[in-house]
Amino acid sequence: MKQYRRACIGLFLSVSLLTLGTNAQAEAALLTLPESIDLALKNNPTIQIAQANIEKAHWGLEQARANNGVTLEYNYLYGRSDQPPSWYNNTTTNFEYPAWSDTYTFYSHQLKLQLPLYTGGKLESTADMANRGKIAMGLALTSTKEQLTLEVTTSYYNVLQARNLSVVAQQAVDDLSAHLNNVQYHYDAGTVALSDVLQTQVRLADARNNLIKAQNAAKMARYNLNKVIGLSLTDDTNLDDHISFEPYTGTLEDSLAIAFKNRAEIQQAKLQVAMSEDKIKIAQSNNLPTVAAIATENIADSIPANSKHNTDWAVAISVSFNVFDNGITKTKTKDALAELTIAAQQKRQLEDAITLEVSNTYLSVQEAAERIKNNQVAVNQSKRDYEMAQERYNSGIGTNLDVMDAEVAMTQAKTNYIQALYDYNSSRSQLNKAMGLLH
Repeated sequence: MKQYRRACIGLFLSVSLLTLGTNAQAEAALLTLPESIDLALKNNPTIQIAQANIEKAHWGLEQARANNGVTLEYNYLYGRSDQPPSWYNNTTTNFEYPAWSDTYTFYSHQLKLQLPLYTGGKLESTADMANRGKIAMGLALTSTKEQLTLEVTTSYYNVLQARNLSVVAQQAVDDLSAHLNNVQYHYDAGTVALSDVLQTQVRLADARNNLIKAQNAAKMARYNLNKVIGLSLTDDTNLDDHISFEPYTGTLEDSLAIAFKNRAEIQQAKLQVAMSEDKIKIAQSNNLPTVAAIATENIADSIPANSKHNTDWAVAISVSFNVFDNGITKTKTKDALAELTIAAQQKRQLEDAITLEVSNTYLSVQEAAERIKNNQVAVNQSKRDYEMAQERYNSGIGTNLDVMDAEVAMTQAKTNYIQALYDYNSSRSQLNKAMGLLH
């Protein structure tokens, strides 16, 4: 274990050498990974939509709860008729109104107070379903944040990887340029053939092509990161290249257990099953009676005012029962049962998908960790081999091809190491997301 930790220390020292150009600007303001994630969460419209869905679900729950409370209804009626209302008993002739205009103008006020006492569980199930819907929207927001966090993290590491690969490509150009000067010196001295100069020039041109590609890839990676976090595409704020390498010690079984405990999607699937069961209860409630307490008061009069206006009130218990609805309740129940089957099978599919996701990302983490240890050794050996090839060439016992091959091998070893290092960190983020820990 101590040797392994020493190897890790050496590994990061190598990265420091590769990123010397970037770290020279350490005094400048850095955009860290947490800051990038915060920017994305603030600017991304998907997050705003998810938050609005939570707000919508909240008011849907309040509406469902309000349906189970007291309601007060007011009705006003104003009308004219050639027949007096049933309660009208004024037989006195009114000389102010001629016979041809014997019409009756009347109005009434009605107040109705109602409280549902029993609905066969319909109102309660509706409120339960609305509450689960609100919780599900909160879980959906969590899932959205985790996915966006993973996207930002991956984009951030892609930029760092591309920049470090650009540094390696630049170092290859510098090494071959220096070697070309050395070869030219030996050629001018007459100790090597012209072919050495030409071969080195060709290799240098190829290295410059690789540098151009690497620099362009770094720009494209930065554009993608800026798009994700909501910055201008051309923004080139320095990024923090201090990444960590902490070997993941959890087993696959541990990772799966954590995922099934923490993944928001699992909780959402369970809620969806429960909501489907609520829909069954709501549909079946139509087969049960409904009971409500009702209190009413009516006030009626005419214009001009009658000698006796009508006032009455009533308190009652209302019971209603669906005797025959042509099979509507049955079809709604069957529909809800089918929806329950769909929700249960979707939950099963999700569990299988999460198992596969965790397993794949777990293997990717383990693979990248092994590649880091292996490539660290290759980097150290390739550096030594390149130095030895230069010494042999300057001594006249080695060939120019040996030097260039050693340089290519060293560049490839550095490239492999950088890719393994950032693959590991990206895979760790993906594993954390798969386990529901990327908050």
